[in-house]
Amino acid sequence: MKGWFFMFYHIIAAINVIVENLREFVPDETKFIRGRKWGFKDFLIFASFRNGTTNRHEINKYAKNFADRHSKRIKRQDFCQRRIYISPEAWKAVSREYLKEIEINRESVFYKTFKGFRLFAGDGSDFNLLEIEGLRKVFKVKNTMMKKNPAQAKFSSIMDVLNGFMLDGILGDFKEDELKLMHRNLKNINDLVNFKKSIFIFDRGYVGMELYARIMELNSYFVVRLRKDDYKKERSRITSTDSPININLIGERLKKFHDPILKEKYSKELHLNLRIVYVELPSGETEALLTNLPQEIMTTEDICQIYDYRWGIETQYNTFKNRLDIENYSGTKRITIEQDIYSKFLFYNIFCQYNCYLNMLVNHHMRKKGKCDENTEYQIDQANLIRNFNDELMKVVINPTKRNIQQFTSYIIWESTDEPNKIKKNRNYEHVKSKPFNRYRLNYQAMS
Repeated sequence: MKGWFFMFYHIIAAINVIVENLREFVPDETKFIRGRKWGFKDFLIFASFRNGTTNRHEINKYAKNFADRHSKRIKRQDFCQRRIYISPEAWKAVSREYLKEIEINRESVFYKTFKGFRLFAGDGSDFNLLEIEGLRKVFKVKNTMMKKNPAQAKFSSIMDVLNGFMLDGILGDFKEDELKLMHRNLKNINDLVNFKKSIFIFDRGYVGMELYARIMELNSYFVVRLRKDDYKKERSRITSTDSPININLIGERLKKFHDPILKEKYSKELHLNLRIVYVELPSGETEALLTNLPQEIMTTEDICQIYDYRWGIETQYNTFKNRLDIENYSGTKRITIEQDIYSKFLFYNIFCQYNCYLNMLVNHHMRKKGKCDENTEYQIDQANLIRNFNDELMKVVINPTKRNIQQFTSYIIWESTDEPNKIKKNRNYEHVKSKPFNRYRLNYQAMS
């Protein structure tokens, strides 16, 4: 049980680090002076662990967890007025500190790898917004001559596809350039990743010479799926299913470089020395994967399997939208929407950390019982773990006494490991793309 205590204190430590650096995230410190009801720390905890009901209900529920309830009560109007003084980056910073606390970049039996490498996928997703003209304008949602586009924003992230963690996420404007957002994502994770032992996986929307160059400058690796017409001239010379390929650094390709340092360096190169792998799909179609991984490190089959793992980021987006209700906003301004989204990062990464440990615990018990083999593994019910976190986690973060942490941990272990799900390894499912829709109506009591 001692290890679980340390796991929980990582949460408290991460929050306290950001509280000590209040000036970085609050331009007007007078709004959060000491002794005032609901300080900066209260806002961080409240937003990170709220359940998505009205602000009034969530505030009352938060206040109930204090011994002196009346001292912490705050009016909804005061809450809405003061929250806009906090940069949404504060919640991203808490999540980053938490990932540092749990040493996400260390080699550990708790974190899954592929042949010693951590696998990270970069991808974007459209997040639905409230159909309000002001939001459409601020997120630059434009209509075409033929149709009215839905109110959406572009979200870009990098996630650990084997362990689930959200390393970085950015909410951009409607149809904002995915490649530009991904460059920002990569810069933001510089101190979270051991690049030499990492592989970044991308779909067809991330074909770009500057992206390859940036990853190689980090002494890291990538696997990206190509479109049919990408590098057509260079590919026409390839005769095998796994071959070196020289991608020419011609003028048009260099013009797309935005980083002046990268542009200057690669303007002196004639081409990039890469590798292309062709994969035949069950449908009979051929898929092309471009990588800088040498054959002595990863075989043809390894490259195919690495790209298959990219699907993990799609399931993680599903968790965000359908389990964490990330599109259920508590305000109508850009700053409050960004707060709502970024504040979910900490909760989600705590969930991933406990999920890793609990799955390891379950499989250890099942192996001792002789119920695990090379073709099967056990996983806890993730939806159940999230529900239990929603019910209990905030209470313990507010009052992290030894007794509360012990009771919480015992309950989570018992609830999660009692009836695990048996999973067959290497399962393949056909991807069925669902139609976008608005799950939530605006809660007018939550407007700010």
